[in-house]
Amino acid sequence: MSSDLERILAVHQGWYEVNVGLVADRMPVYFPEGDGYHQFNLNGHTYHGVLDKHRLWVNAAKIGLTITAIKDTVGPDVQIFGDVALLTAEGSADVVAPGQTDAVPTPFRTTEFFRRDDGKGNPDWRIWHMHVSVQDPQMPKHGTE
Repeated sequence: MSSDLERILAVHQGWYEVNVGLVADRMPVYFPEGDGYHQFNLNGHTYHGVLDKHRLWVNAAKIGLTITAIKDTVGPDVQIFGDVALLTAEGSADVVAPGQTDAVPTPFRTTEFFRRDDGKGNPDWRIWHMHVSVQDPQMPKHGTE
């Protein structure tokens, strides 16, 4: 396993770990400093910069939304192209909605785009773009099948 691959997987796994409990203050180290980060979030909104996403997590926790577990169920598959990398995976997050006590398993897909740049030009792998979408197991994969 290459050191780049190991580092990318460590960032991905660390990112998942801070999702449990929405640990907002530990989240920024996985993303570039400044406004370079861009995300299409599972909630349907777009976030620009790590502080925008941090604000989401702080406010989600205030209203009682949390994640109690998260894991990959397929992958991750990582492709490295010099100083950029693409990670794709399918996963499941156990989400507790505001006012609820039981977690609901929520299947999702994620695409994470990495750059070997911490946002200040230092060569450290960070997630620069992420797109997360709900995976609907009720929708037939091949149309009518």
